[in-house]
Amino acid sequence: MKKALSLLLALALLLPALAACSESKENTDPGTSLGDVSAPGAAEETVPAETEETIIGDQVPALDFGGATVTMAGQGTGDAGNNNLDMTVEEMTGDVVTDAIYQRTLAMEERFNVSIAEPLMTDYTTISNTIKSMVTAGDSTYDFVVNQLAQTSADVLNGYSMNLNEIPYLDFDMRWYPANVKESASLNGKLFLVVSDMCLSYVGQTWSMCFNKDLTTDYGIEGLYDLAREGAWTIDRLKSITADVYLDVNGNGERDEGDTYGFTMGGSGISGCMGAAFLYGAGQRYLDVNEDFTFVHLLDSEHGQAVAEKFYELNSQEGSYAGGDNGISAIMKQLAVFAPAQLGHYYVFARDFDGTFGVLPMPKFDEAQESYATLCDAGCNCISVPITCRDPELTGAMIEAMSAYSANYVNPAYVEIALQTKVARDEESVEMMQIVLDSRVMDFGYLYCGWNGWTWSLKDLFRDPGTYASTLSRNLKMLTKTYERIIKLFMD
Repeated sequence: MKKALSLLLALALLLPALAACSESKENTDPGTSLGDVSAPGAAEETVPAETEETIIGDQVPALDFGGATVTMAGQGTGDAGNNNLDMTVEEMTGDVVTDAIYQRTLAMEERFNVSIAEPLMTDYTTISNTIKSMVTAGDSTYDFVVNQLAQTSADVLNGYSMNLNEIPYLDFDMRWYPANVKESASLNGKLFLVVSDMCLSYVGQTWSMCFNKDLTTDYGIEGLYDLAREGAWTIDRLKSITADVYLDVNGNGERDEGDTYGFTMGGSGISGCMGAAFLYGAGQRYLDVNEDFTFVHLLDSEHGQAVAEKFYELNSQEGSYAGGDNGISAIMKQLAVFAPAQLGHYYVFARDFDGTFGVLPMPKFDEAQESYATLCDAGCNCISVPITCRDPELTGAMIEAMSAYSANYVNPAYVEIALQTKVARDEESVEMMQIVLDSRVMDFGYLYCGWNGWTWSLKDLFRDPGTYASTLSRNLKMLTKTYERIIKLFMD
């Protein structure tokens, strides 16, 4: 597999030069596959037949935009969430991921005769305000937006975004979009935001369960990967194996953030997107939306309360600690045996970690639950198009072609080489990372949550035992109005 991937990436690096040797754009057949480009005189075995089948080209026809400048407003501040990897990069550095992104820019510029401008590399609030000002002024500076999911879904409610189903060339049946995006993110033929393989942060901010392998050895915790394979990795199992794991490391006789625990969710506790990842991992969802625009709050159920009770028990036991470091940081400092962590945090923080760690899916509610599930943090980037878009054809061609290129070259560089080859400590973690990625849920209630949906009420909802029903009741009226407003956007 690694040899095949290396060959693919080598081909990716050749694409700009190869394009220059091919026919002019006016004479190129529409729908040319990315895998159809081959070096003049190259031996047939350069890319083995079995890898050619994995290269799927988009159906964007031959287009020449006459040297137009393509400008996207993109969130790229910092690298902890990998948002910067969704953007262009300035130069080749020798890093397999950023070099693939650099080559993507060159390939798009050559293919469509455009110039891709450096995007707005700043925080999501500034991008939101910039787009609001642009739309209000009737300006068309930015052709499309690659901004934080939570902020984008809030901006959608203000009417800033086009219906993506009306943008030419976007084909949501292609593999670079989530498999169920049309069913889960669309309503009444309207789709206002989407993630694709162009958004590496959709991979990087996917939640998983991390464990310190040195500590599991010390505490005699075995067979974790087999549990996951057998579908037996559950909240109860996590609770039972961490219940009594506690070590007063600093010797002060107090349970504090300097000690080692079996499990921690860190100082943020079960709140926000990390809490939502646990919730969805346990088979719970926010809403059931019907075609007639009515909806049901699924948290208002016996299952929702049962999930809450499991969280109470897990977080209140001797071996759990709600404080201190989060995620991979707690694992690397040996402050916890288990902690939830995003895949991108392994890429950013764990490459230089001298210890060993393992990766598991988010735990299920029980063994009867059909499959594992997880969410991508709403801090990831998603794609939207401002209603002032100057040239929907240009925008659609760029989004589709960049997504296809990313699926074939950038995403494999990030997942299969950077994460699974360079970062993962064992073959089992590679297997588990793939299970995590395959179990991502794309869901209407979460996608369009904005800053007022259920995600931001979870901390109160799961805070104290015996309070679930009363807390839910207090929030239900407000949350009903929130989602009614969201759904009204799709009705108009």
